[in-house]
Amino acid sequence: KDINAGADLEERKAIFGLVGDIYITVEGGPCVALEAKLAHARGAIVVPLMRTGGASSGMFSFPPEALDKPSFATEEQWSLLESKDAPLDASAAAVIAIVEAFVGALAR
Repeated sequence: KDINAGADLEERKAIFGLVGDIYITVEGGPCVALEAKLAHARGAIVVPLMRTGGASSGMFSFPPEALDKPSFATEEQWSLLESKDAPLDASAAAVIAIVEAFVGALAR
């Protein structure tokens, strides 16, 4: 069942940035950058698929700190999020591994 929140699009965007522990961004424009900024500002983890460009690569005032590799991701995983030459399935597997590492760190 869907749960609606927010009276309009602006309120929904603000709420979306306040509910998760981890956010995965793919490309995006100013709205994605704003949601990532709100999420990151309150301590949520943002995993940007930088290879897709747009906000996820740092455009539209995307939070620059969210482009830095978190401690639970490996250099190899993070480079797979950046590389446009990496196979798509390898980049997707890296996103999954990063999320799993984050969830595992929470469980400890």
